[in-house]
Amino acid sequence: MQSKITQALVEKAPLPPKGKSSLYADTEMRGFYLIVSGTKRGYYVQSLVNAKQVRTKIGDHPALTAKDARALAARTLVSMKSGVNPSEERRKARAKGITLGQALELHLASKPLSPKTVEGYRYVIENYLSDWMDKPLVNIGSDRVAVRERHQRISKKSGPATADATFRTFRAVYGRGLREHPDLPSNPTANVDFHGVKKRKVDANPDRLKAWGAAVLGLSPIRRDLHLFMLLTGMRRTAASEARKEHVNHMCDQLYVPKPKGGTARAFSLPLSEPLVDLVTHRLEDCGSLSNKSPWLFPAVSKTGHVQEVQQEELGGLTGHALRHCFGTLAVEAGVPLLELKYLLNHASGDVTMGYLNPSIEHLRSHQERASAYILEKIGLKHELGTWPPTRSNDA
Repeated sequence: MQSKITQALVEKAPLPPKGKSSLYADTEMRGFYLIVSGTKRGYYVQSLVNAKQVRTKIGDHPALTAKDARALAARTLVSMKSGVNPSEERRKARAKGITLGQALELHLASKPLSPKTVEGYRYVIENYLSDWMDKPLVNIGSDRVAVRERHQRISKKSGPATADATFRTFRAVYGRGLREHPDLPSNPTANVDFHGVKKRKVDANPDRLKAWGAAVLGLSPIRRDLHLFMLLTGMRRTAASEARKEHVNHMCDQLYVPKPKGGTARAFSLPLSEPLVDLVTHRLEDCGSLSNKSPWLFPAVSKTGHVQEVQQEELGGLTGHALRHCFGTLAVEAGVPLLELKYLLNHASGDVTMGYLNPSIEHLRSHQERASAYILEKIGLKHELGTWPPTRSNDA
């Protein structure tokens, strides 16, 4: 409907039916509108911008009076006729304002992440790029030289691996900001010369493995079993330490891992070989008071209630992630195919074909059995079905 947009009209225009809105076109200024809905009374302008009809909001009642809205509408319409799109300008202004800290929060809220992953993102950004937290992404992205030089400085001070990890995190956070605000400069990490730090190779020669097998039997039962569990499964330190009794199935031949690296989306069930079944059964039946009362497979007197620190001087450096490396190497030597090894290690596929595959637990268990038998032989231990712990073999 057409009517001069006055303060009286703005205040007294009747509410439209629920879910509808009423539009009033000003009779004195073409392109100036009042739209009344059930919850708002807003001022709008509409005009051709570069041969395209554009409607944009200029304000709401009561923050803007009809008189002020008319004056603002007149200025806005003039700029629109000269080719300026107010909506685009506001979008660009928002893009200029988003800071690295805000982009970090946006990224962390964009999908479910484990507390450990969130903690890792915050630690990297807040510790190595703290002076950028309140800096607009547009300023960071516009100075690619500064981004490259920061990577170089962190490399010299904290090492290549830390520098690469910091800027992989920054790349993800900036990328999320860029998705929200496409007007930002392209991701400046394109100008970063990543070191591509190679994964360390673990030396697991026969003598070292036999010495490890002898040493692990001398540890306390819980720590002995944890290290053997990590070597025989290749599980990451955190996932192994956080294994709970309730996640072992009733046959004790399968362990559910609800929050591995990658979060709940990467949850999987791990088949247990016969030695692992006996290990887990022993942990469940352990009559020690600490084990009985704890929900964890590998309990400890600690803040979390389970073993956290796995470094063990007696094991000569073959602890933690080094055991995952050993498992992979020894499993291949045992004849486990690479495809099945990826599933046993729960590696992200990055491969379309693997995305179609879903091998059964029993199929994977046969390969787990093969790996366990070979690994125990290599570390000089002998396992008898239905008993735990293993003992040293005669030729060890």
